Amino acid sequence: MRPSCRLLFLLSLLLALMATSCHRNNLIDPAQTDFIYVEGNSFKLHGEPFFPMMLNYIVCFQSTQDGGFIVAPNTHYDSTGYVEAWGKEAVKEQLDGHFQLIKEMGFNTLRVCFDRTGKDEKGIYYGAGDQKFHLGNSQDEQAILQGIKEFLAIAEAHGLHVMLLITPPLGDPDIEKFTIRMLKTLQDCPTLFAYDFMNEPLYFDPVEKRKKSEALKLVTHWKELMTKNAPYQLITIGFSEPLEVFEWDPSMLPVDFVEFHTYHPLRVASEIYWYSKYVGKPWMIGETGLPADNDSISYEEQVEFLRETYQLVRDAGGCGFGWWEFQELSGGNFEAQYTGLINHQGKTTTADGRYTLTGTVKPAGWCFQHLADQYQPKPLERPVNYYNMLGYKNIRITGTIIDQRTKQPIEGAVIRGWNEWWSVGMNTYSDENGRFTLYSNDECIHFEISAPGKSKAKFNKKLTYRCDSGEKFDVNQLPNRMLEYHQISHHPFLDRSDTTSLPVLQFRAEEFNQYKWSGEMGTVMLRDE
Repeated sequence: MRPSCRLLFLLSLLLALMATSCHRNNLIDPAQTDFIYVEGNSFKLHGEPFFPMMLNYIVCFQSTQDGGFIVAPNTHYDSTGYVEAWGKEAVKEQLDGHFQLIKEMGFNTLRVCFDRTGKDEKGIYYGAGDQKFHLGNSQDEQAILQGIKEFLAIAEAHGLHVMLLITPPLGDPDIEKFTIRMLKTLQDCPTLFAYDFMNEPLYFDPVEKRKKSEALKLVTHWKELMTKNAPYQLITIGFSEPLEVFEWDPSMLPVDFVEFHTYHPLRVASEIYWYSKYVGKPWMIGETGLPADNDSISYEEQVEFLRETYQLVRDAGGCGFGWWEFQELSGGNFEAQYTGLINHQGKTTTADGRYTLTGTVKPAGWCFQHLADQYQPKPLERPVNYYNMLGYKNIRITGTIIDQRTKQPIEGAVIRGWNEWWSVGMNTYSDENGRFTLYSNDECIHFEISAPGKSKAKFNKKLTYRCDSGEKFDVNQLPNRMLEYHQISHHPFLDRSDTTSLPVLQFRAEEFNQYKWSGEMGTVMLRDE
């Protein structure tokens, strides 16, 4: 960014923040309201700590003959692909059963996926059966908002707070106008404690290579919309992994808290560790989970994954914990089908006997109510696979990341390498000395490097590799060249030395420092963004 542009942007940001501050100064102390708010690195409600135990819940939509809009459970919940409940009363009964069971399982919060929109020649719409409710159509928007209000009322009746994942206003005027109308309409609803303005920008941002300054400007605008139209509710973004720092830098964006998603057992501990040390904001896990079909992955292993991940979140100072998702889905890959906490076998009746659902709660589902009571604090340690999450064993690339102005080492930089065809990528981080070690199974040609609050370096470089045995480097002879994380199981890396437990996130350290070929990248300099 040119100096003149930077100065103009910083001035506009300062004016926006001053306006935000003035607006907030006229508000009631949030501790005196029924809204959840952020204080320090945690959530509070009525002046007391509040730790969201959050379950992701996917909704679909129905229409009524009089033009009404119904927010209903996903058609895969209870049933397997067909609509189980039609009309407001039947849907309310189904939601009541789901929410009652969710509360009994130990959850106090839902993350509701309300971002499933379509687009046709008339614009953006929510599809409800054969009917389309278009944004920009006042009557349709009123029906949508009434449907959301009725859904939130059902959640409130069961003592559940809601984080609402919305379609992000990324330039479409109808989406932005509807977002403002939604914020205004729901601003007095404390059940709705936060808006998730965008799900995983790394994968779903339509701008392929957005500059950090562009993302900052965009989220600053979203924050202004919140401050003006829904001042007691919170704003977040669902980050997918530390690679977001290349464009949607969580340390720079004016969100109230960071919410991120992590799944693969080989990645979970490392990603939690990075977020806890380098984003500089309150943070929580919004999505995690281990799929379990009680065959290839047992229900017991899913329970242990839950316990160990929760332990890590609490030890690392996280302010909330979210699981993906309520019930198994039919179709899709293994993860999509079996991460849910309820299967489709048998029946489950709520404790009060009022509601019976199709499916049986997996053992992990009943663990959430006991996690807080069973938690014993432990010192947070850097994971043994922090610098080589996936246990690659062919190549090790070393280098140093320093600050261009101060010439000081940069800790916590994210280093990403790709092979020649961009088909396999691998990550690592810089240490307290700015040094990094990037392990791979294939030769890395393309690189991107950035750090919180810093610029991004993107370049291609073909390194020279050496082998202590004197063997000539031949990329075509490297084993497992095309192996990437979806194909890598955590099981071969597990530390089974303690036969009294079956850990899921505890690995043998020696598996992650092996390599045959080594190369030196040299020094990479980053500047302040």
